[in-house]
Amino acid sequence: MSINHLADGLTPTETNLAKALALIHKALPWLDNPARKADVQSALGRAISLIDGARAAHGGTPFTGSHAIATTVAPEIAAVIAAAVAVVLDRPHLMVSVQQVTAPNVPNLNPWAVEGRTQIFMSHKVR
Repeated sequence: MSINHLADGLTPTETNLAKALALIHKALPWLDNPARKADVQSALGRAISLIDGARAAHGGTPFTGSHAIATTVAPEIAAVIAAAVAVVLDRPHLMVSVQQVTAPNVPNLNPWAVEGRTQIFMSHKVR
């Protein structure tokens, strides 16, 4: 069975979710580049609207999974974050909490670099 044949049989829900995941995957390399902030926000905003379209095409039924995610962000944002985590980790995962944080007002601070340094420091043995 060819990939084109599979794509022809996608439902509107599946098509919207596929497009949302593709946008998230496209935006991932831009996260380390502060100059691409607008592009990242635009891609994630479009992904959210596609997820909303998928939900509407599916009948608007909200997710009723057995795991509730503690969050202070919109459910659509949590869904986009969960999709990004799934793409990056490429293995089963469980999101427990999503919380919005504000970065300190420091010029040229890259939060991803800070997180990387934190992980490196945590991997060292304390003597």
